[in-house]
Order: sequence, then structure tokens, then C-alpha cells
Amino acid sequence: MSDSSLTISNGPSRSDRSQPAKPSRSGENVLQNDARPQNDPAPAAGIPGAYLVMHTTGRWSDVFRLSAPNEVIMGRASANPISIRSEKASRQHARVWSTQDGWAVEDLGSRNGTLVSGKRLTAPQLLVDGDRIEIAGHSIQFVHQIQSAEGPVQSRPPAATDDHLTMAMDSASITERRSQSGYFKSDILPDRTGARDSEPLTAGSSLGNDSVRATLLQLAFDLARVDSVSQAIDLVLDRLSESIEMRCAGAYVIDAKSKSSDSPIQAKHFALVATRQNEHALGSVTYRRPPDAAIQAVVSPEGHAILARNVAGDRTLAAENSQGEIDAVSMILAPVIDRDKKLLGMLHLLTTDSDTVFDSDDLGFVLAVAEILAESLRNLSVRGKLDRSLRRSQKQIKALREQLGDKVQIVGQSDAVRQIIEQVSMAAPTGATVLVRGESGVGKELVASAIHYASGRANGPLVCLNCAALSPSLLESELFGHEKGAFTGATDRKAGKFESADGGTLMLDEIGEMDLDLQAKLLRVLEGHPFERVGGHQPIKVDVRVVAATNRDLQAMVGEGKFRQDLFYRLHVVEILVPPLRDRGKDIVLLAEHFLAGFNEKMGRRINAITPAAQSILLDYPWPGNIRELRNVIERAVVLNATESIDTKHLLLTPAAVGGSAPAAAASDSPVETSLADLEKAHIERVLRHTEGNKSRAASILGIERSTLDRKLKRFAKDGTTW
Repeated sequence: MSDSSLTISNGPSRSDRSQPAKPSRSGENVLQNDARPQNDPAPAAGIPGAYLVMHTTGRWSDVFRLSAPNEVIMGRASANPISIRSEKASRQHARVWSTQDGWAVEDLGSRNGTLVSGKRLTAPQLLVDGDRIEIAGHSIQFVHQIQSAEGPVQSRPPAATDDHLTMAMDSASITERRSQSGYFKSDILPDRTGARDSEPLTAGSSLGNDSVRATLLQLAFDLARVDSVSQAIDLVLDRLSESIEMRCAGAYVIDAKSKSSDSPIQAKHFALVATRQNEHALGSVTYRRPPDAAIQAVVSPEGHAILARNVAGDRTLAAENSQGEIDAVSMILAPVIDRDKKLLGMLHLLTTDSDTVFDSDDLGFVLAVAEILAESLRNLSVRGKLDRSLRRSQKQIKALREQLGDKVQIVGQSDAVRQIIEQVSMAAPTGATVLVRGESGVGKELVASAIHYASGRANGPLVCLNCAALSPSLLESELFGHEKGAFTGATDRKAGKFESADGGTLMLDEIGEMDLDLQAKLLRVLEGHPFERVGGHQPIKVDVRVVAATNRDLQAMVGEGKFRQDLFYRLHVVEILVPPLRDRGKDIVLLAEHFLAGFNEKMGRRINAITPAAQSILLDYPWPGNIRELRNVIERAVVLNATESIDTKHLLLTPAAVGGSAPAAAASDSPVETSLADLEKAHIERVLRHTEGNKSRAASILGIERSTLDRKLKRFAKDGTTW
């Protein structure tokens, strides 16, 4: 084996080895190998305990507690209490044992020898406090009190006893520590046992690597099928109890409720969620939580798993049983850390039988299980977040659909509305192109939405574009997209509305305002041909249904040469004419009550009704802005109303006066020969004077879109009118 490492374990007893003679009484700290009388007394059981502190790269690696009358064998053999994994070490290299005068060390005939404080050991020798035993490049310091060892241990009060020192020592003491499992590496240790696949994985006699990998792989598959944290932990504990000989085990998770978001993790933050006991073991053993000092070693920045052996009587690493005794023999404490280095919990295994002691292979296996569990818990957490996000999204979608359904709902009982609903229900499933005509504000976009959501494309996107709001060049870019650098300002590639509406519906409002050249490109797309982005050469083909809308007479525009005849015929497959609000009779009151209910819910008001007088005014008003104007009037009446009903004083109807008297007066002040276009121009001029040139406010009063007002002003400007 080429690696060089040092581990500790409870190796076999060395009682069969003959004991050396006591050191000479002259004070010489040497034991002669050739002077061992047969009646030499047995190793003393009453001498003070001591510690062997193993050092690696200047820091403590492990601490082994010496307790009389036991002895410790050091060497390359894995069965040794202290196993030195180096080719330079002999299988049984040296030993430390207790004598009547203290602790002694001797070389066991090793190939490369043993050094004590820099001198080669040629005969058994008593150890003094601070001596360093050097074997195959490993330094092992002998100390009577742990605080005197070189390493990261703070000084203790002078009055501290050995028990206090043992209890206060670093919680990783008497342990082997490891941060990663070797079973996930391609160069893991070879099979030492030759065990059959059917043999259980037990402490001290692990399965071969292939069997271990198969066990871990099956565990990963099984964990991928669980739906909760409790199921995952139960599965892991079951697998551990099947694979490793132990007395009991426990699984912990971080209790988020007991920990603030910015506070460091402490032992108290671990919550026990499940335990397992070995039902076949002799005697009943109740699971016991490990001491906080041991848990704190797991939550340290290094986050190493620890394997502790020879822990009987050590309250730092094991808890008392019901009789107040420390009956633990060995234990494993493994942190559950995910790929983001986040500590999620820990696994704790315990043995109480001296014939069943955890070894390095058990530690590697438990750590591998902990790594798999960590990924399972992480995935369950991510899945839980996704599920919660999905549920929230579904609630939002449901609410939006309800709101959208409210907007798509066509309110009215007039014959005109019934005809529109019938036309929508017949045209929507066919996929045919639809042309929606009507005055500004009558709800043409509402009809287009109703067509979309009543069709097979309801789950696809609905994209709307106002063709009158953009110049021809910008409109082309909006429709078909553009490549980076296609024109000044095109800093990135942009997908057009046709691409955005792929699989859904594209509504083109004010289609009559589209430039003739762009009409030709639109016609090709409607006929099924691919298109290219502005500045691009890659053909793009989409599946889009087009619903066009306009307030102009396209057929008349065709005669005037302002609209392509072939495009008109392509759009005019199905025509739906939406009547103005003034022609819908009592639908005006129904719509007003519909808007009132919506604004009550939105603004938290409790306005119950519209008075008969107010209804009469609403029915008599001509509604030049149609439904858009009615909605704005009701919204204002709700906002500026402290009563429980809408009355005439709450209605602001402009520009016409109540009952239509203002239009009549305006007509009487003008010559009979005045055209409707001139009347419109005069009224727009009057409203602009009233708003002091504020076009947005003027458009609101007129009940039209700002873009429509700009278009009318441009047309008036061509006739020589200055604004």
C-alpha cells in the first residue's frame, strides 16, 4: 500500500506476549530484554492513565487513551489498536504497556526501528511525559495530561483532575476523523475479505468493494423514489441496521425553527427524527443522544465524521445509560453535508459489545451513506420548493384566469351582443383569420381575446400589437424582430411578435394604419411562408392565428389605393362587426353595473346600486368613447363617492352634456352645410383649448386613444390646420 496514514482501533489483546522485567531501581530508564524473570509481576492496573497523541502536519490527528492494564500494539496490521499505514512500518512494529513503575515502550523487532525522542530504541524503556515515539515517519507523543501535549488544546485550571481533563478534551479525541468516503473513489482499498454478496456488512469484516458499491447504488435508487424527509431517513436507518453490526442508531436534522438565519449551527439545533435498535442484540439498549461536545466536532468548519473507539467511561463521547454508566464501546458520528457544503443533519451509530467495534471501513460506509442522504435531502428540499412554487403559480394562474375570464366576458343582452357571441363561438374553433370592425373603444380587443380563449390555442400566448402606435420601420421590427446591429440602436437580437405568439394568437389592432410595403410582408406570412428578422437571413416559420381589428372601412381604403386588396381578402375570411355602445340600449346599464362590481372589489368600496336617475342619464348619453368611456366614468364615480349608490352628481359626462343638449347646441351654432369631419375638427380644437394643449387629457375626454388623437391631428395638419 503506497499511502501513509495512521488510524487507531481496538486490536486483539496481546496477553500471550511475555512481559519484560521491571526497570532497574538505579534510576536508569531502561528495561533489559535479556533480564525477564518468569515471575515478573503482571502489568499494574492502578497506575495513572496517559495519552498517545498522534501528530500529522503539526496538528493532532488522533488521541489514544492508555488505561492499565491494557497494552497498545502499533504497526502496519489493520488489527492493531494503532494502525500505521506505511510500507516502512512492520506489521507489529512496537508496543506500549503498563508496568509497576509506569508506561513502557519497546520495539518488536521492526525492520526500520523505533525512535524515542530522537534516539533509536534498542531495549524496552520507560516513557516520561513529553516523549515522542517515531515510527515510519509518524510522531506519537506520550503525555500524562492531555493539556501538556503540543496541539490545539487550551490550558486547564491547575485544580483540574484527570476526569475533568478527559471530559473537557477536544471532542474529536480518541477518534479517527474523515471528511470523505473512499467508496466513491476509483482507487478505494481492495477487497480484504473475499466476502460473498449475501454476507452482511459487519463491523470489522466489511464486504468487498463491489458489494459495498452495489449496496450504496441500491440505496441511491431507493432514496430517489421517496417523497418526504421522514421516508428518506427511515430508509437510511434500515439500510444501516442491515449492513453494519451495531446496537442502536439515530438520525438528526437541523431544526430551522430553533436557529436564526445568521447564527452559527450549534449542538442544540439538531433535532432527533428517528432511531433504530438492534432487536437481536442481548439486553435492551435505549438510544441515547451523544454529548454536545461530540456533536460540536461535527458542526466545526471542517465538518469531519468521527469514529471513536475505546470510549468506555468517557462522557465526552458517549452518554450514560439508565444506570448512570457509560457502556458504549465505539461510536460513529457522521455529518450530512450536501454538495453546497450546507450541513443538513447527522447520523449517530453506537456499539456496546466489546466483540463488535466499528472500524475504518464502517466509518467509510456510514460517511458514504451520509453523502447519499445529503443529496436526497437536498433534492427533496428543492422539490419541495418547486412544489410550493408550482402551487403558488397555479393559484396565481387560477386567479388570473378568473380575472381574465372577467375581462373576456362579453356583457350584454341585446341582439347585437347575442350575434357577436354566436359568431365568436362558430369562428373560434376553426382557426380562420378574423377581422373585427368597430369604432374606437367598442371592445374589439375583448372580442379577439374571446376568440383566442374559445379556440384550441387557449393555452398558447395571446399577443396584441397596435399598428398605429409605431412608425413603419419600428412596426416591422416589432412584427418580425431584428438581428443585432440591423440598425442604429439594435444592440441585441430581438424576437418579433410573430415569434412570441407562436402556437397562439396575434391580434393586430388598427390594421388599416399599416404601411403598404409592410402589408405585402404580412400577407406572405399569413399565406404560410417563412419570414426573416430585420437584418437577418435565417428563415423563421411560425404557427400563429391572426385576428385583425380596425375602426376604418378597409374596403373603401382598397378603392382609394391605401390598402392592399389581396391582404383585405386574406383578412376578410370572417368579419365580426362590433356595434357602438349607443346602439346597444339597456346593455349600457348592464355594463355599468358590471364595472361597478369590479371596482368595488378592487377598491374595497360598498356602492350597491346606480340610481334610476343616473341610469336614465347613462342611457341618454351618446357615448362617443363607447365602452372605454363608460368604464372611465364609472371608475371616477366609485373613486369620488362616499355614499352607497351612484347618482347623477357622481357622473361626469364630457364633452356632451346630459341628455345630448350640448351636441344639439353645437350643431345649431354651425352652418347646416358643415361636414362631419369639420365638426370633429372643431370639437377636437375646443377640447385641446380646454386642456391647454394636454393631448393625453384631451384623448381621455374624447374617449379615444392618444395614438388615435395624434393620427387625427396629423391628418388635420395636412389640410393646413396649425395646432
